[in-house]
Amino acid sequence: MQLLNANTQQNVSTASTLQIPRLIPLKQVMHYTALSSNTIYEMVNKKSDRYDPTFSVQVKLSKGRVAWVESEVADWIESKMAARIH
Repeated sequence: MQLLNANTQQNVSTASTLQIPRLIPLKQVMHYTALSSNTIYEMVNKKSDRYDPTFSVQVKLSKGRVAWVESEVADWIESKMAARIH
């Protein structure tokens, strides 16, 4: 019984420290980046002249529904801000 309790406590502890990535819809990506939806989709399209391999790729949630990882979008914005200084 002690072993079971120790394992259960470890699982609860691990679950409480888990960071779940926040997913954001296209409208929020547009708002944060000041880019149009067209530009965003061109930036993730490898065949486009506007392709940017550093930009966050959307996550397919279901048929017809995608989102972006908020921290990846934030990292991209921060990289653009850092580039203007150098």
